Amino acid sequence: MGRLGKWSNSRKMRKLFYFGLEPLKARYTYQLSKEWMPATFEPYANELEFIDVEGEFDPDQQIKIGAVLDAVGRGKFAMSQCANFLDMLNRDEVNDGDIIFLQDYWHPGIESILYAIDLYGIDLKIYSMLHAQSVDEYDFTYPMRNWMRGFELGLDKRMTGIFIGSTVHKEQLREAGFTAPIHVVSLPIHKEATLAKLPEYDSLDKQDVIVYSSRLDKEKNPFFMMEVAKEFLKQKPDFEWHVTTSGKEFRSMLPGVIDSLNKLAKEEPRFKLLNGLTKEEYYTELATCRIQFNSALQDYVSWTVIEATAFGADIVYPNFRSFPEFIDIDRMYKPFDVQSAIDTLHDVLDAPKTHYDIVDTSDLGRQMEGYIIANDYDKEICVWHEREYCKHLLKSQGKYER
Repeated sequence: MGRLGKWSNSRKMRKLFYFGLEPLKARYTYQLSKEWMPATFEPYANELEFIDVEGEFDPDQQIKIGAVLDAVGRGKFAMSQCANFLDMLNRDEVNDGDIIFLQDYWHPGIESILYAIDLYGIDLKIYSMLHAQSVDEYDFTYPMRNWMRGFELGLDKRMTGIFIGSTVHKEQLREAGFTAPIHVVSLPIHKEATLAKLPEYDSLDKQDVIVYSSRLDKEKNPFFMMEVAKEFLKQKPDFEWHVTTSGKEFRSMLPGVIDSLNKLAKEEPRFKLLNGLTKEEYYTELATCRIQFNSALQDYVSWTVIEATAFGADIVYPNFRSFPEFIDIDRMYKPFDVQSAIDTLHDVLDAPKTHYDIVDTSDLGRQMEGYIIANDYDKEICVWHEREYCKHLLKSQGKYER
């Protein structure tokens, strides 16, 4: 029994220490960490005390260097969260059976917590969302694998459970030596809270627009997207192609892509670059476009597809990696094949449909994260293939949110 273990039987509930991501409003991370995930644990308020472990953060922070989050900002934020947790530990506010939930597996400073709780003799449950990491040859961390893999596998030995988006990612993790329970839960969107940002979305008229809303980094294959857009707009003179970002400007770690993007926009006025979009403006783009187009090499699921399908957009994605697990075959094209992408765009325009099952399953996955953590549930689940079983588990406790 740990130093504080003698108090554990008298406590009414366990504490859940949530280590969210930097709440960048230009990224999905603000909604995820400040809205969607806190709401996930509200049904368990009588069982878990949710504690948002704050980090030092500048709300005006922009990504200076880095693909997903800022290279320096990520480390500073994560380590300041760890420092704040260590202060709570030092104040005897952490007990046996409490829970740590990391919103991202790459969390600099977590080793300081593992070191401290071992010395204190406190037994904590530790969970994490794992978005990609060095097992993915298309991820920006892959070139770091020679030194990073040892860290990843060391942390795996301390994990109670890992949450990921797709089965193909689970297979890669197992092949790399991960042994902790791995739950395939898609990406944890809160459907109701997302739709509330644009409540009139289903009354908006569709426009002859294709939207591309992925990042412009190498793993998203933006040069291919531009080839497709150029040829598509030649064939469809009444259409526009919109590239969107919530950032103040378009940016990329891939040399030459921003110059090519601006050049195409100058040559073709119907290829429009929309930057600085609010969430409401972005969601309006999704609600009014005909199709959201994706060309990624690397997505394990995709925030873009979940948000697009939530607002009724049709989709065209490559038949690659995680996408065949949850996207209809007639909405996918042969990867790296411009003509196949063009043909699929035409076919989808001729037979439009919605795909609400994608966002519904992802919302279910979010709810399952709460269920698994609150119930110490260690049987691995996959929401893509066990939707009804997951609903049954939630309904059995009256926790299912429709």
